[in-house]
Amino acid sequence: MRVRALGFKTDVMVRRMAGSEVTDCGDHLVIRSAAFPTFYWGNFLLLGGRAAVEDSQRWLAEFRHHFPRARHLALGWDRGSGRDCERLAPLRAAGLELRADSVLTARSLSPAPHRRPGADLRPLSSDADWDPALALRLAVNAAEVAASPTHGEFLATKVAEARRLSAGPSAAYFGAFVEGRLAAALGVVVSRGGTARFQDVETAPEHRRQGLSGSLVEMAGALALGGMRAAQLVIVADPRGPAISLYRSLGFRESELQIALEMAPVD
Repeated sequence: MRVRALGFKTDVMVRRMAGSEVTDCGDHLVIRSAAFPTFYWGNFLLLGGRAAVEDSQRWLAEFRHHFPRARHLALGWDRGSGRDCERLAPLRAAGLELRADSVLTARSLSPAPHRRPGADLRPLSSDADWDPALALRLAVNAAEVAASPTHGEFLATKVAEARRLSAGPSAAYFGAFVEGRLAAALGVVVSRGGTARFQDVETAPEHRRQGLSGSLVEMAGALALGGMRAAQLVIVADPRGPAISLYRSLGFRESELQIALEMAPVD
């Protein structure tokens, strides 16, 4: 199956580079990340654009067949438009929640509209950089960590994966340091075909709206388009969230939707 939707195409690219298993089943892909059994979008089915998405019972059974121990359920759809999302009504009726995120692209970036004076923007490299990166992720996701005793372990594993990826030539992670402390971070991963996908854009709550994330996106984009030889930048955002206006100000434009359905564990 050839993935056409840019959001999922780059998701699958990153998962492959991180060592996940991707199995082609004809009208769908199975993406499996053994190191992250609770990671929804590391363990999911990607349904082809022509798959019979109306057959909710088939896809519920297919997911349980491939992930018998999973407590979640996650399905992506290889479509980039919301025009025919009514076809997903049977899956929504089965209890899955629909997500439609904006996929934005750019081939060049405008300067960040705001900058924090004195901020030190640089790649993450040593233990002194990566240890604070985990602390930042824990702080940004404090509610989820408090709600789940295993979420902190999951975030630690994700940070370790990011560090492994950044050791190679196709990925880089950056931080914005304020008075020596990590205040914001993100990553960028570039495919062989020259598409760069941004990862984990996060800012500490006390440092938001200070221009740190915009400056990091600008820096990472310049590196990806320059030394990493990317031709296109891709970033995904909640169309109703605060970040999308920042990405637009940097020159990103919406190109499609990333359509997904998920069901969280019920305790």
